[in-house]
Parts: sequence; structure tokens; C-alpha cells
Amino acid sequence: MTITIKNIEEGNSKIINDLVSILNNDNILAKTLGESTKSISTDEFISFNTDWAKKNKATLFSILLDNQAIGLISLSKIDPVESSAKIGYWIGSQYWNKGYSTAAFKQVLEFARSKQIKIVSSSIEKNNIASLSIWYKFGAIIEDKGDRLVPILRLGHDI
Repeated sequence: MTITIKNIEEGNSKIINDLVSILNNDNILAKTLGESTKSISTDEFISFNTDWAKKNKATLFSILLDNQAIGLISLSKIDPVESSAKIGYWIGSQYWNKGYSTAAFKQVLEFARSKQIKIVSSSIEKNNIASLSIWYKFGAIIEDKGDRLVPILRLGHDI
């Protein structure tokens, strides 16, 4: 099984449909994301993510497992002056704890390095141990910000 990431702007309708299906049918993921159980259409998904990417200076990638979309990962709030960005991700709950998010995360780190980004961070709920463990694997420093934790990772030559 191979995990790859693909820029969602280059995505095809199958990839978009896979992601929309996960969002509409994965109640465990919806609860984790704090989302309502309201279904979204493909057009709403595309519109929301296009607007979000522009507003947040982001590149969105689908996470593909053998060419099937199983989640989304983003590099956002890209600041060329500070050489920094944020990473966020979600993956269907049936794919949790299998190393897929870690593999996608590594690929986004490689993309960030190619864009001369030197610092990446995020904002994670304290009880999201699985997400925090990804950051720890890559040597992030975790800052406590009250109700959330902020992992900060300085990108060196080795990822």
C-alpha cells in the first residue's frame, strides 16, 4: 500500500467525490473535527476549499492510499518573510493509527522544504494524542497554549 499526496487543484472528480463521501459518512471524523452532521455537496466542498486556500495562502493536498483519497493535508498561512507555515490534516477514521497520516505529513514537509519554508507549526487539541505523536516523530517542540498545544518544527536537511 502506497501513500502519496496530490495537489487538490490537480485532483479529479473521483478524488473530490472520495473526500466528500468521507466527510458526509464518517461520523467519528465529523465529531473529531467539530462538524455538524449536515451533508455537503461536491460543489460546496470545492467552493469552501478554494476560498479557504486563497484566504489562508494554502496549498491543499489529497492523501491518497493506492490512488483512493482518504484524507486532506494542507500547508497554509505560508509566510515567505518568516519562512513559516502551518500544517493541518484530517483522515477518515477507518485509516487512523496505520501510519498513513505520518507518511503524508513527511511528504508535506518535503514540499515545504522545497518552498524554502524553515518552520512549520499547528494548533492541536490536547487530547489528540495521535496527531501530537506525528509531530513528536519529526522532532517538534510542543508549546502549551492553554486549551491547545502548538507543535513547532524547524526544518533541517533531514526529514
